[in-house]
Amino acid sequence: MINLPNYYEMADHIRLLADVPFPWHQIQWQRLANQFQNKQLPHALLIYGNKGLGKSLFASRFAQFILCQAPKKYLACGICKNCVKAGEGANHPDVIHVQPEEGKRHIVIDQVRSLSNFIVHTSHSGGAKIVIINGAHNLNLNSANALLKTLEEPTSNSYFFLVTELPGSLPATIRSRCQRLPLIAPPREMARQWLTERLPKEDEIQLDRLLSDAQCGPLLAIDLAGQDVSIQRNHFLSKLYCLAKRTITPQSLVAIASKTGESLILGHLQLATSTVIKHLITQGKFNGSDPDLKDLYTLFAQNETPTSQQVIWLMQFYDEVVDARKQMQSGANPNAELILETLIWRWYQLTRPSTFKE
Repeated sequence: MINLPNYYEMADHIRLLADVPFPWHQIQWQRLANQFQNKQLPHALLIYGNKGLGKSLFASRFAQFILCQAPKKYLACGICKNCVKAGEGANHPDVIHVQPEEGKRHIVIDQVRSLSNFIVHTSHSGGAKIVIINGAHNLNLNSANALLKTLEEPTSNSYFFLVTELPGSLPATIRSRCQRLPLIAPPREMARQWLTERLPKEDEIQLDRLLSDAQCGPLLAIDLAGQDVSIQRNHFLSKLYCLAKRTITPQSLVAIASKTGESLILGHLQLATSTVIKHLITQGKFNGSDPDLKDLYTLFAQNETPTSQQVIWLMQFYDEVVDARKQMQSGANPNAELILETLIWRWYQLTRPSTFKE
């Protein structure tokens, strides 16, 4: 059984699966569907992108399309025997899902051997056999080598979908055997519209905050909406203010940030910095509803340093946060704790007491 994230609880997984391809999937979906219909679909696909874009759902839904007995143009019919089985989580006998076992960090060699045995047996439905490897970056050295042998000797009418947030963590030999399929975060307006239909109780400001925290990953934003991220965010922003006032140490804020997670913290830093920059430039009354953001803005507004210089410094810091996000998404296994520590120390230097009124 597939080990699903929060927003993939089995009932939600089945419900969301029917909505795939999502709007931000359309281009890649049509490209693959054309390849399949023209009998040009590659034996192995590397499906990658940030959290919350529906990579696993994309793979599951496309597996359903491949197995469908009566496809409608680019989509599975949804009602044939194969579609019904493929839509029930991970219950189709010709589809196998592989991921780290519960409590384990890695996909181990015995799991890869099992899927290798699965792929050589005759299909139950007389069609294709499909392997979906979720979190493919969790393959260890032995399991990756075993998978490589299987990819090098493909059986007819079999497909491998490797799903990952960290494509750079996979061995180059594995990557070279796969066609790359990047799933890109949707434009904010598209993501906001999609979320509005699914989170009707959230106002536009809250939706934007969720999208910032989720790096524009709509499914992750849904997940975060149920986790009271606003409380967590406000707590971090208040500590960011305390650090500027020197009532806490950088080390204590690093500890808080490490527990929260780099993705959320980078989103909080972007939100705080962009809000302060915007209000410093307009020099108007703070019109936000968040008291912690207001405190941060007031701190800079009362600064003796010229506003233009502050904006330059803050924009440089904002660029560093954006660069940090790019590093985290690069798949090059960056040191997340070191990145957070560096940014927090930069904030500490940016808000040195000599530039602020007491």
